[in-house]
Amino acid sequence: MKKGILNLTNFLFKYNIPLCLLGLYALLTHTFGIQNCILKLLIGYPCPGCGMTRAVISLVQFDFIAAFHYNPFVYAIPWIGLFIFFKDQPIIKKILNNFWFSIFLIAIVLVVYILRLIYVYPNCPMDYNAHNVLSFILSLFQ
Repeated sequence: MKKGILNLTNFLFKYNIPLCLLGLYALLTHTFGIQNCILKLLIGYPCPGCGMTRAVISLVQFDFIAAFHYNPFVYAIPWIGLFIFFKDQPIIKKILNNFWFSIFLIAIVLVVYILRLIYVYPNCPMDYNAHNVLSFILSLFQ
């Protein structure tokens, strides 16, 4: 029990600065009404993680269908948390260091992302941001 609490404490202290920066970024972009998805801000198209915040909010409100609609990867969050929390266990180390496991995860992310672009785009959350940086730069050359 003590080791589990110690792992949680180490996890919180280790990721404290990145989590604070991420929170500050989210707060500033929300406050000033700026697109908070970096990929959507730069090129206009959504990233594989777009809709995750709304998915988590829907999940907390027990709206499982809306959570899946916003981002199906929301159901992977508990598993990711378990992998991070128990990363020092030998079986988890073996899984995480497996090359084919990494390829499998990348393939799943790409397939789901492409399916979301086919079936959800251009509806929310997979919408296009017309006020992106790339379009602005390209308009300067025209």
